[in-house]
Amino acid sequence: MSREGGYPRKEGGKSRVIASDKLHIENKTLFVDLKENEVGRFLQIAELSNDRRSTVVIPLSGLEAFMQALQKIADGIS
Repeated sequence: MSREGGYPRKEGGKSRVIASDKLHIENKTLFVDLKENEVGRFLQIAELSNDRRSTVVIPLSGLEAFMQALQKIADGIS
């Protein structure tokens, strides 16, 4: 298992799902998972759209900043 950019990266290792949610928005399905592996905990957001899957991983140490950025954007559009 290696770390690139400060986030856990899966290289054949197993991660355990701690909490999970699934959203259907327009033609996309989003999977939001809090996971844990031997490196630590992280949020994984995966998008499934037109049979293509894209994933973003945010280390737990960056989760608060990520949530603040989302809230700032949401406040700006309301």
